[in-house]
Amino acid sequence: MGSKSRAFFIAVLCLSFASVVYAASAAKLTVAVSLQPYANIVKNIAGDRVDVVTLLPPGADPHTFEPKPQSLKEFAKASIYFSDGSGMDKAWMPRFKGVNKNVQMVEISKGIGWMAADEVEHRHEGEVAHHEEHHEGFDPHVWTSPKRVAIIAQNVLDALVQLDSAGKETYTQNFAAFKAELETLNADLKNAVNALPIGKRTFIVFHPSYGYLAFDYGMQQLSIEVEGKEPKPKDLAFLIEEGKKHFVHIVFVQPQFSKRAAETIAKELNAVVVTTDPLAYDFMGNVRSLVKAISEASGKYERH
Repeated sequence: MGSKSRAFFIAVLCLSFASVVYAASAAKLTVAVSLQPYANIVKNIAGDRVDVVTLLPPGADPHTFEPKPQSLKEFAKASIYFSDGSGMDKAWMPRFKGVNKNVQMVEISKGIGWMAADEVEHRHEGEVAHHEEHHEGFDPHVWTSPKRVAIIAQNVLDALVQLDSAGKETYTQNFAAFKAELETLNADLKNAVNALPIGKRTFIVFHPSYGYLAFDYGMQQLSIEVEGKEPKPKDLAFLIEEGKKHFVHIVFVQPQFSKRAAETIAKELNAVVVTTDPLAYDFMGNVRSLVKAISEASGKYERH
């Protein structure tokens, strides 16, 4: 083969390879989700077959979030939006859909069993009503419970297989590995909570983000925030009394909210203040750390 022929052959190979790469790239799904935990779930199942766009950036408060131009630009690339159906994104979606009117909406919360927002703050295990339909008045923080995440993950798998049947084997294998991680976490959380005395499984948190976790694992969540607002002195007094009654020894604060009220309560209860971020991408690491902190604080309390 002459030098010209060889050069032509190499050029043809390069063009063919580029075409294959381009075709693969063109076929790649871009999926949008509202929150970092959902991005984690989708990436665990989809891997590199899907690009994920997250609407709420790290550290932002979903209750006061205003979409920035860069977020809108990224959302414009998405062909699919995985919605949890909670209504948390209701205030943002008109602006996002304004730049992407053709985005396909896919709900991933089928079978979750929603809990009403006003029922998750001061209830023991077994006292919370469950609802299958979605509603903006329900507690949206379903990803804080590994049991609920398993349901969401199954819905994500089913949706991805329907949207991209060519990736079924990849999605199914990744889902199996992810489900195994969730089962391990589920067992670890059960063991950690069961090791605590029944009367000392109550914790205080500023924003009531862990109602599903508390319900599913036999704990009780008390929230500082009252109907989305800073507590009044009478609210603090009531919560301090409740904390003493339930032997609360830990108060959680989120980076999106003020620590002032939490520190006041912790001082009165001789409790520790610990930061937790329910909106973190690593939601599994977050709930593991939260339950570990409750256990460690309980151990310190027992020694005093």
